[in-house]
Amino acid sequence: MNVRQLAIVPLFATGLLAGVAQAQTVLQVSTWLPPSHGATMAQNQWCEAVEKGTNGSVKCNLLAKAVSAPPGTFDAIRDGLADVSYTVDGYTPGRFVFTQVAEFPFLGESSTATSVAYQRIYDKYFAPLGEHRGVKVLGVFTHGPGIIFTVKQPVSSAADAAKLKFRIGGGNINELSKLMGWNTTLKPATDSFELLSTGVMDG
Repeated sequence: MNVRQLAIVPLFATGLLAGVAQAQTVLQVSTWLPPSHGATMAQNQWCEAVEKGTNGSVKCNLLAKAVSAPPGTFDAIRDGLADVSYTVDGYTPGRFVFTQVAEFPFLGESSTATSVAYQRIYDKYFAPLGEHRGVKVLGVFTHGPGIIFTVKQPVSSAADAAKLKFRIGGGNINELSKLMGWNTTLKPATDSFELLSTGVMDG
């Protein structure tokens, strides 16, 4: 088994590695979010499940620093800089076309329901298309309905939103907001605090 072909895009598949090896295998695991973030904690839980499911023959080494900025994570895993991580397909516009279906608004009110549906669709229709060639996708997920956060004024209408500058994560939301005339900039989530606290972005 080539462990460099393992990636979580974005995250977890417990027990997938059960019984893989008799000798100990150590997976180099990278995260670009802080330790207290839900995605990082879920990744750690995945690692614990893998170690337990393999009776300790597969373990994770949680790297102290991300091997890449968020948009470069897929390539970093594919090129062997780490064995396991997660990414956001929307951070690289135009590269992952089919998975944008999970980014449409109004798909559901629960991240659990939409993620289960997305995983089923991905397995049946998108995985065979090979957009994630070079890595092994262990699982996909999406978050719940998006929320507009602002630092200056509330948004109660499309006209209000059109007056402000927004950090957008990418994908369909980026395109849809531009079509509505919003002033948007594509940046990863890790840049949000600096952009908002310095006034570069309004929301």
